[in-house]
Amino acid sequence: MYKRVLRSAGVYVLLVAMLVPCKVTNAEEATYNVETNVDTVAEVSAEAQAVVPTEEELQAAVTAVTNEQATRQLVFIGDSRTVGMNNAVGNDGNLWSAKVGMGYSWMKNTGVPAVESNINANSDVVILMGVNDVRSTSYTSKYISYLNEKAATWKSLGANVYYVSVNPMVFETSSYPGISNSIIEAWNTAMIQGLSEDITYIDTYSQVLGQLSSRDGIHYSNSSYRTIYALVQQEIIQDKVAKEYNYAI
Repeated sequence: MYKRVLRSAGVYVLLVAMLVPCKVTNAEEATYNVETNVDTVAEVSAEAQAVVPTEEELQAAVTAVTNEQATRQLVFIGDSRTVGMNNAVGNDGNLWSAKVGMGYSWMKNTGVPAVESNINANSDVVILMGVNDVRSTSYTSKYISYLNEKAATWKSLGANVYYVSVNPMVFETSSYPGISNSIIEAWNTAMIQGLSEDITYIDTYSQVLGQLSSRDGIHYSNSSYRTIYALVQQEIIQDKVAKEYNYAI
């Protein structure tokens, strides 16, 4: 099994436009070389072996997953940025557990316990935390250990689990000493490497870098929060299309 790291860009419907007839996958390339490099073929990952759908097949899959997703509940767990996102999108019918200025201890002792009884086979758990802890590398291992443990439990209940990258500072400021985009990037890299296969990592950082607006450098405008919210929703749909249909997208 492979751990999915979602980092596609743009409005989700562009997935269809991105699909071109001449596209050659790694699996196809391995097929061409089968007579001369058997070892390479044997090492092709499950992801590379995924099916390349036609535009019609991809659109049908996207539509089916989008319709099914509308019946599910997202459980958001996060900090002040998550509070801001919730305020920006309003009452979306999902479950939110978020508080300003919080980090690992709050997540473990309060944030997760507040909503955990609601996590079931109809849930997608979305973790949006870390910016308040990026100053200390010791917290990275704590996050990884705790989230891997919880994700195994939630997956056993039938839920899907996503960790969203810590998103960038719009500008660095002395109001938030010790937080910089280079530090955030190091945090995100460590999370990608440490999170288990039970957790799908959603890379919004690279998609929104240089595209957000903020008054204080760390918190975003309502329009920026709505952009990130839409990206998270789109990436979840992409993940499910890829997994449920074994599509290479």
